[in-house]
Amino acid sequence: MTIFKKKRYWWWIVGTCIALSGVGLVRLLAPEYPPGMTRIAIGATGHAVIIFGLYSLTFATRRDE
Repeated sequence: MTIFKKKRYWWWIVGTCIALSGVGLVRLLAPEYPPGMTRIAIGATGHAVIIFGLYSLTFATRRDE
């Protein structure tokens, strides 16, 4: 197994954890706050974290060169 293939497993784990933490922010933490700027800021941050996690998963799906 090459080094890149070993690193790909880590990208799967890291990307999934990042995306799930963003989902936790949006679905679990944001609704606990009253409507207002705090809820909007937590929701926007959570969505940005989800997008970053999904982007990092693209490194796991790259083809070997």
